[in-house]
Amino acid sequence: MLNLMKIMLFCFLGITVLTALITLMGMYHLWFDSEKTDLPYIGWLLSSVILEIVGIIIIYVQKGAKYLPEVKEHKTKLETAKFMQDFISSGSSATVFSNRVSWLIGNKPLLDILQDKSKMGLKVEIVTPEEVENEIRISLPRAIFIVTGEKDPPDSRFTLINGDRTGSERLAIAKGSHPNHEITIFDTNSGPQIIAMAKDIIRKSRSLKNAN
Repeated sequence: MLNLMKIMLFCFLGITVLTALITLMGMYHLWFDSEKTDLPYIGWLLSSVILEIVGIIIIYVQKGAKYLPEVKEHKTKLETAKFMQDFISSGSSATVFSNRVSWLIGNKPLLDILQDKSKMGLKVEIVTPEEVENEIRISLPRAIFIVTGEKDPPDSRFTLINGDRTGSERLAIAKGSHPNHEITIFDTNSGPQIIAMAKDIIRKSRSLKNAN
C-alpha cells in the first residue's frame, strides 16, 4: 500500500509539474510577446494546476491519515473512565495491562461491561505486577487475573482489544496524569509494530505468571 501511494503521488506530481511548466510558458509568451495578446486556453491551464494541487493534497490526507494514530486528551478521570467504557465495549476481548487497576473501583459501568463480556464467554484479562483488590476480583469472577510478581513495576499502561483476532486489534496507550492525561489509539494501519510489541509483553507476562 505504501509503495502504491508513492507511485500515485509521484504520478500526480509529474502531471502537476508538466502542467505548471506549460502554463508558465503560455504566460511568458503572453507577457513578453506583444503580437500574442490572447491565449484562449490559459484559464484552463491555470485551473488545471490548481485542481491538481488540491487533488494531491486530498489524496495525501485521505491515504495518509489512516496511518496516523488517534489521540485523546482528558482533563478529568471521568472522561478517561467514559473512554475506557466505550473502547472496551467495542471489542470482542480485552486485556488491561497496568501497574495497578484501582481506577476500576467505583467505575461500575466499566465493571459491568467487563463482567458481561466474561459471561458471554469472551476473554477478559487484567495484567498487574501485584495482586489486585478483592473488590475487583469479586466484581469480575470470570476474568483472568495475571499477576507477574515483578519487583520493578513496568511503566507501560495500555489496553488491547481484539488481541486474538489478527488484523482487528486496537491498542490504547495512556501517558501522563490528569489534567494532562493522554491516550493514543493504534490499529493495524497506524501501529502494527506497537501492537506486536504489546502482544509480546502480554505473552511474557503470562509466562511470568506460569513461572510463579
